[in-house]
Amino acid sequence: MEQQNHDKVFFVNFSVVIGILAGIAFVIAAVARLVIPSLPAPDADQMAALNNRIKPVTQVFTDPAALLKATAKPARAAMGGEEVVTKVCSACHGTGVLNAPKIGDAAAWGERSKSQGGLDGLTKKAIAGINSMPARGGDPDLSDDEMHAAVEFMLKKSGG
Repeated sequence: MEQQNHDKVFFVNFSVVIGILAGIAFVIAAVARLVIPSLPAPDADQMAALNNRIKPVTQVFTDPAALLKATAKPARAAMGGEEVVTKVCSACHGTGVLNAPKIGDAAAWGERSKSQGGLDGLTKKAIAGINSMPARGGDPDLSDDEMHAAVEFMLKKSGG
C-alpha cells in the first residue's frame, strides 16, 4: 500500500515540475516576441545571395542522352602526318623505346613494311595497336586518315 502511495506522490510532483517548466518556456517565448521585433522579409538581393551560397557544387546526369551530350568532344582541325608524329609518335619512334622502329632506320622500317603488308598494313596495325604500342599510338582522338598520314610520314623519313 505504501508503495502505491509513493508512486502517486512521485507522479504528482513530476507533473507539477513539468507544468512549471512549460509555463516558464511560454513566458520566455512571449517576452522574446515582445523584445525582438519580427524580422522583415528578405529582399531580392538577399535571396540571390542566399541562393548563391546554397547552390549545388556540381550536377549529376542520369539520362543516357545527356551523358553522351556531356562527353562529346569539340571538333578540331585534322592534323597532318608530321604534326601527328611530332605530337604522338616521336615519343617512342624517335628514341626506339620498347623496340619501336626509329624514325630514319630504313632497315627496320623496310622489314616491318614487308612483314605487315606495306603502308596499308602498317596503318591497320597502328590503328589497332601492335606489341607494346597502344591503339592509335595512345591518342584515341586520331582519325584513320591522320594515322595513315603519320605512318606514311615515318616511312618517307625512313627511306620507304
